[in-house]
Amino acid sequence: MSRRALRVLRVLHVMESTIGGTKRHLLELAQGLRASGCEAEVACPRVRGEAFGDVSFWDDLAAAGIPGHEVPMERRPLAPANLRATRTLAAILRRGRFDVVHAHSSIAGAVARPAAVLAGRPRPRVVYTPHGFAFLTPGSAGRRRTFLAVERLLGRVTDRLVAVSPTEAEAAVAFGVVPRERVATIPNGVDLPEPPDPERRAVVRRREGWNGARIVGTVSRMTAQKDPATWLAVAARVAAGYPDVRFVWVWGGEQEAEVRRRAAALGLHDRLSFPGYRPDARELVGAFDVFLLTSRFEGLPYTPIEALSAGTPVVATDVVGTRDVVRQGETGLLGPAGDVDALARQVSRLLDDPALAAKLAAAGREDVRRRFSVQAMVAQTVAAYESVVPAAGPR
Repeated sequence: MSRRALRVLRVLHVMESTIGGTKRHLLELAQGLRASGCEAEVACPRVRGEAFGDVSFWDDLAAAGIPGHEVPMERRPLAPANLRATRTLAAILRRGRFDVVHAHSSIAGAVARPAAVLAGRPRPRVVYTPHGFAFLTPGSAGRRRTFLAVERLLGRVTDRLVAVSPTEAEAAVAFGVVPRERVATIPNGVDLPEPPDPERRAVVRRREGWNGARIVGTVSRMTAQKDPATWLAVAARVAAGYPDVRFVWVWGGEQEAEVRRRAAALGLHDRLSFPGYRPDARELVGAFDVFLLTSRFEGLPYTPIEALSAGTPVVATDVVGTRDVVRQGETGLLGPAGDVDALARQVSRLLDDPALAAKLAAAGREDVRRRFSVQAMVAQTVAAYESVVPAAGPR
C-alpha cells in the first residue's frame, strides 16, 4: 500500500514572486495536487511589491478554492519583511502540521527553508524549486558568489531540489547546491490550447492595429535576466532590413524607463509598441509571426512553450532552461546570449522562409504536447514529495 493511500500529504507552498510564469506554475500545480488528493495551501504576499500590473494571484487562489496565508515578503533578500516572514511561516508550519514546505524561487527559498528548521520537530520536509538560480544572474562577480554561497548553505536543509529543466538540474549539481541524488527534474506543464485558428488570429491582429504588418514580439519582464538591450538591438537590426515588420513587447518591469529610452535612441519609437501587462497575452502571442526571447538564463520559461503551443515560431538564446524548450533546428532557432548578429540572422531566416517557420512551429506544438503536460508535472511532484516524507504514521 502506498504512503498516499495511508495518509493525505499536507503541503504548504511558499512564494514571493506572485507574477509571471512562477505564478502560473504554482497555481496549476496546487490545483493539480488538490485534485490528486493532497492538501495544498499557499503562503505569499497578497500583491507583490513590483507586480507591473500582474496582481491577480490572490484572487486566482480564492477562485480555485486554494487556502491562502498572507505573508508579506520583498525582493530585497535582507529586507526586514523577509525576516518577519520566516517567523510567521514557522508558526504556520507548526499550527498546520504540514508534511512538506515547498518553496518557489530564491526569496521564498531563503525565507521558507530556515522557517522549516524553526518549526521544530517533526520538521516538515523541504522541497525547493529555484525557477532559475539567482547566482546565474548578470551582475557583479561578488553578488553572484554571495547568492551561490546562500544556495549552498540552504541546500544543506533541502530534502529535494526540483529543477524545472535538465540544464537547471545540471547547474544545481555542478555548482554544489545539492548532491545529485537530491535533485528531481520536473518540467513545467501546460494545457495545450486549441489548434491555431487563422480566423481568430486575423481578428486579434485587426483589433491590435497590426493589419498587414509582420510582428516580432515577446512577453517578458523588463529585467536584467531577460537582457532587453540585446532584444532591442536585434529589433533594430531586423527593422533596418524589413520595413513591414513591427515589434511588440508585452509587460513591463524595473528597467522599463531605460527600455523605452533605448528604443527611442535606436529609432524604434514608431515600430515598437509597449501594451504593458495583458491578461490575454497568450492570444497575442498566437498572432505574432516570430516570438523572440533573449534571456541570459531561465529555469524553464513558459513563454516559448506558450508560443510553440500556439503555433508561433520561436527564436531564443541558447541558455540554461531555454535550450530545454527549444530544440535547435527542430522546434525553433537558437543563438548565443548577447549575440545580436546571430539572433537577428535567426529572426530573418524565419521572416524570409515562411515554410521553415511553419514547419518549426508545427514540430514545436507537437513537442509541447508530448513533453510538457500538467498531469505529468503533478504526478512527478507527488512522487518527489513521497520520496522524502517518512513512512505513514501520526503527524
